Amino acid sequence: MDGRGTARRWGVVTAGAVLAAVALTGCGGGGGDGAPGAKAAEGRKGGGEARKPARRAFDPPVRFEGNAVDLTGAGQPSTSSGEALRPAVTLVDGVAYIAAGDGLEAVDTLTGDTKWYVDTKNEADRGGFGVERVPPLVSEDGRTAYAAWNREVAGEGTMPTRNVIELLAVDTATGKKTWSAEIPSDPSSTGLAATAIGADGNLAPQVVGVDAGTAVVTDADTTYALDPATGAVRWKKGGYRALNLAGGVVAGGEETGYAKGRLLGVDAETGKRRWTVADARQPAHAAPKLLSANLDDRTVVVDAVTGGTRVSFDSRDWRCLDDARSLVACSKHGYRASDRGIVVFDATTFRHTWVLPDHSGRSVPKVTGFWHGALYGEVGERPVVLDGNTGKDRETEPNAAPIEIDRYGGVEGTRFIPAVR
Repeated sequence: MDGRGTARRWGVVTAGAVLAAVALTGCGGGGGDGAPGAKAAEGRKGGGEARKPARRAFDPPVRFEGNAVDLTGAGQPSTSSGEALRPAVTLVDGVAYIAAGDGLEAVDTLTGDTKWYVDTKNEADRGGFGVERVPPLVSEDGRTAYAAWNREVAGEGTMPTRNVIELLAVDTATGKKTWSAEIPSDPSSTGLAATAIGADGNLAPQVVGVDAGTAVVTDADTTYALDPATGAVRWKKGGYRALNLAGGVVAGGEETGYAKGRLLGVDAETGKRRWTVADARQPAHAAPKLLSANLDDRTVVVDAVTGGTRVSFDSRDWRCLDDARSLVACSKHGYRASDRGIVVFDATTFRHTWVLPDHSGRSVPKVTGFWHGALYGEVGERPVVLDGNTGKDRETEPNAAPIEIDRYGGVEGTRFIPAVR
């Protein structure tokens, strides 16, 4: 989505549900392998820059059709367990950034041409079906794309084989590698705690956020804070999964015992505790400065900087997305009609703008994406677009229910579909 990284997901509220609104970059050494440039895309499409036709933009788009662009590198392994994992793609202003198996790729969604491709230093595992990846993080200004991979480094001489997290930061305009690092994987990164900590089933390495002084990376149930000037690990914390970096605070979920946990905010520079919310489970990213979690028999949305509760729901398992502007949509989609709902609220005032169901008899869509005031989803298997400000149907035949959206189209599955309205 425009100028930002990945958004996380989903899914019940009744009309009576009430919102309780109260609320790495450039390293001086350059690429670690001495090869800062993007890989020449031999065998890939090329020359798109010289033959680009005029492109219409829609803010937001509500109808999708035409020649789709396949983003096959974004697909997750067929061996992924549980619910199908979200494709490893982030869409920003006409470019699809893909955390592919071998490296970071930028695809022009107009032509399907690869703008640049940057390999990881360490090769991907050639056996099996590949590894799970998380969509890249794109900086707020759109200038840098970040991604992370699990890699195995073969032993040599007296050095044993070891597992590392490899990180890449790439200039989005030029494809030049601006920063890279390898982090030794902590033995606690087994996912045993993270399965209980996090609401997202993808426990692959992820760049959570980068600011002027800290790059925050997670892998399963361990969080690492790096110095972006040197690539050195400043601190790490096992049994803790970061979800947000905002205002100098890293916020996430911590395992405190068997089937027990809490929300925890720590200082990004030192790792020292700033705030806690006890007895919170299944934490998830809700917006750049918000995270959600189950607390007893309800879901709360918490300020990532202060830990203060901003919104409260009267049931559990709500998941939230922001629209990259001013709104947050929280939804829940279960088997029963009573276990489905959507609530949209203002990200600053926390006042809700609309709720479904609303006693009108309208169906509650399963939400897939939210961008610039348009909420995308499905009723049964029929795509629909709702107005994010009013909740009314905005387009009943959009032809797609995208998970990633920009002004030129949307990504559904591993295909980019152009916008026509």
